[in-house]
Amino acid sequence: MSRVPTVLWAQRSDKLYVTIDVQDVKDQTYDLKDETLSFKGKAGTEQNEYSLDLTFNAPVDASSEDSKVSITPRNIFMIIKKKDSGHWPRLTKDSGRHLSHIKCDWDKWVDEDEEEEKPEADFSGMDFSSFGGMGGMGGMGGMMGGMGGMGGMGGMMGGMGGMGGMMGGMGGMGGLGGMDFSNFGGEDEGAGGEGEGEDSDNEELPDLVKP
Repeated sequence: MSRVPTVLWAQRSDKLYVTIDVQDVKDQTYDLKDETLSFKGKAGTEQNEYSLDLTFNAPVDASSEDSKVSITPRNIFMIIKKKDSGHWPRLTKDSGRHLSHIKCDWDKWVDEDEEEEKPEADFSGMDFSSFGGMGGMGGMGGMMGGMGGMGGMGGMMGGMGGMGGMMGGMGGMGGLGGMDFSNFGGEDEGAGGEGEGEDSDNEELPDLVKP
């Protein structure tokens, strides 16, 4: 029996941020349509099967170049363009405690009346693919297998020994501690949870009042 992954979501008036919280996913397939999102994949040491089927609260623009996905060892992160601008009360048309696997991603969440004050998160450093080209992603193993000939790079790598001094001189990079990585912090929330017995964040959302 397949498992239902935890889903974190946030929104702006023109788009959704959706994170499928499954680590090291393999054999994944996706199907984004204007009304629905489907996902299947395997993850974990036992290669557990995960599946997800969502019916969006309102139509999205699946064919838009702004609808895209990034797959990392940590999770699957999607930016999905809304068909019509506006804030949704919840991610899906369905609501209730049985949807406890759907949770708000508060680190990316922006209230409707705060959008002009808060700039959009910068995801330029992430590797995104369009949904239209995702059909062949399961076959990447064959492509990687064909890279066996790269063993000849040992000589080139060996010649890079002189870089040790340069790398050693980069100790000053400790200053990176001052950078703000908070935009991506929300992807750890809900990790590994099956959602049983927890409250759902897919209920109607009241206006949020932050301290």
